Amino acid sequence: ASQTLTPVDNTPPVLSGVPMNTEVSCEAIPDPAIVTASDTCSGALEVSFSEEIINPAECLNGVIIRRTWSATDDCGNSVDTYADFVIEDTTAPTVTDAMDMTVECDGEGNLGDLEAWLASNGGATASDDCGEVYWSNDFEALSDDCGATGSVMVTFTATDDCGNSASTSATFTIEDTTAPTIDVEAMDQTVECGYEAMYLYEDWLDYNGGAMASDDCGNAYW
Repeated sequence: ASQTLTPVDNTPPVLSGVPMNTEVSCEAIPDPAIVTASDTCSGALEVSFSEEIINPAECLNGVIIRRTWSATDDCGNSVDTYADFVIEDTTAPTVTDAMDMTVECDGEGNLGDLEAWLASNGGATASDDCGEVYWSNDFEALSDDCGATGSVMVTFTATDDCGNSASTSATFTIEDTTAPTIDVEAMDQTVECGYEAMYLYEDWLDYNGGAMASDDCGNAYW
């Protein structure tokens, strides 16, 4: 009598080390797990890996990163499994401090300096682990100080795609530390002694001896 035994392998490989589904913040998305595969008939097997984004959106809240691992043994039996990482973005952007700026008055509101300072967000910078950052500020107007001077405290706000925000504040100041300019020097005046001399003297004083002055930041007063 004789008997023929034909081994049949219908059992798929076994994957080990597959992570569980979990919620993660953008900065805490884990590296792909080290997943291994074993098979009774084939021994250790090579594991393939793929990744896809499910329901993509500008705001990453609720976006799913699906990671899939697969292995196939020598007899064509295969196994695959996946893990979902659901992104939760509740973290505000990271913002550096804005810096105060003081400029000398030019008499015209120092618009170039002010606009450049606002455009640079007072020198503040921002970054976000989940996407882009958008800046805004609450500037309205400078205070009305002497001449054309003034100051304003501005709050700069960085907001990410999911509406999380962080702010920093700084002050822009226009100051006047420059004396008026004497454009025309006072002139000596000599008059003949008499009744009208006193009136001529008073007129000479009223007109500052003929002197004239100007100031870059406002009016000059004698």
